[in-house]
Amino acid sequence: MMTKLLQWEIGGFFFIGLIGAALHFTFEMSNFSSMEVAYFSAVNESTWEHLKMVFFPGLVFALIQYTYVRDVVNNYIVAKVSGLLIMPLVIAVGWYIYAPILGRSYFPADLFLFYLAVFIGQWVSYKLLSRAPLEKKYTQYAIGVFLVIFAAFSTFTFYPPNIFLFEHLELKDTGLYGILPMEENIRYLTASTPTPSP
Repeated sequence: MMTKLLQWEIGGFFFIGLIGAALHFTFEMSNFSSMEVAYFSAVNESTWEHLKMVFFPGLVFALIQYTYVRDVVNNYIVAKVSGLLIMPLVIAVGWYIYAPILGRSYFPADLFLFYLAVFIGQWVSYKLLSRAPLEKKYTQYAIGVFLVIFAAFSTFTFYPPNIFLFEHLELKDTGLYGILPMEENIRYLTASTPTPSP
């Protein structure tokens, strides 16, 4: 069973890594206009929006995996909530260690940090799933933590606090938060659509 569980956790690494990377571009693919897509996608270049790229794929994978392993693992809720909490923390802490010191972010470093976060999250999940059962109180704590972070990720894209964590391109002090005016969006994959003349 450990081999099967390990295969699931490795599969989760690739699932979260690939889907999460795609979420950097899905709001752009909606022409920066779909609020439904904005809910789970990065809508600007703030640190906060990049944390959604691991949280939502991780949540979807946890729901899928539960169907197949729930009867043969321990501590499922604790393990998965731990992963959902640790992945964003690794990204945020890692970014705030290196980027302000260098005065900018670097794509290779950001990419490495993203996949490092996914790896650590899946590793912690695996360790908790394969250990002896924890006391029930830890499941209750985990549910509380999940509700808080789920509410935060569901709210702060649309109602962001005006602090550094939520600021678009914060090292450039843009003063922009949340869903941006159309002209402020950064296009990576699409060309801007000309505005028709009146």
